[in-house]
Amino acid sequence: MKKINPEAVLKPKIQLHSEAHVLADELSCHFREPKKFAMYLGVTKKIGIHACRRLFSEIKQSDAKEPAKLFMYKVKQYNLELKKKHGKTRAGNRKKQ
Repeated sequence: MKKINPEAVLKPKIQLHSEAHVLADELSCHFREPKKFAMYLGVTKKIGIHACRRLFSEIKQSDAKEPAKLFMYKVKQYNLELKKKHGKTRAGNRKKQ
């Protein structure tokens, strides 16, 4: 059995600067996709932290075979709902180049 280093467990990650970073790290670790941290950070910033947490909790409660794919599907559906409701997404306020 491997010994666990208590300092490594209790030491916070230095790279996590904001709540969005923490949530993106939580998502990438939960879905076992650490290389996709940037994608989850982008999703978190695009749909907002509260909406992302709500969708993530739905995924954790479901018994999905592929939770990462289900999460991205729900994010896409959430964006479509926002677009229908408001005519744009939250990120739609940016100037188009």
